[in-house]
Amino acid sequence: MLHIVKSQQQLQLVSRYFQPHDSLLLVENAVYAASENTPHFADLENISDIFVLEEDLNARGWREKVAKNIKIIDRFEFVELTVNQTKSISW
Repeated sequence: MLHIVKSQQQLQLVSRYFQPHDSLLLVENAVYAASENTPHFADLENISDIFVLEEDLNARGWREKVAKNIKIIDRFEFVELTVNQTKSISW
């Protein structure tokens, strides 16, 4: 399952339902959690497959702050990610 997270505040809830084979995509204001220096980054520590949308990072000037374990993807890769997952949920 692909978890599409729009808000940092939802990350704690998402982490309760996240399964080992799931993927996480940070979009909109949730991209701020992609930095190791933010309080919500701790909610991501047990998740290995994390992506962040490049367009949202650039719009917020946050691209240079992304942790090394998070993969930056563009909108075309976002479409591929949703196609390759059997289900998705937006938080």
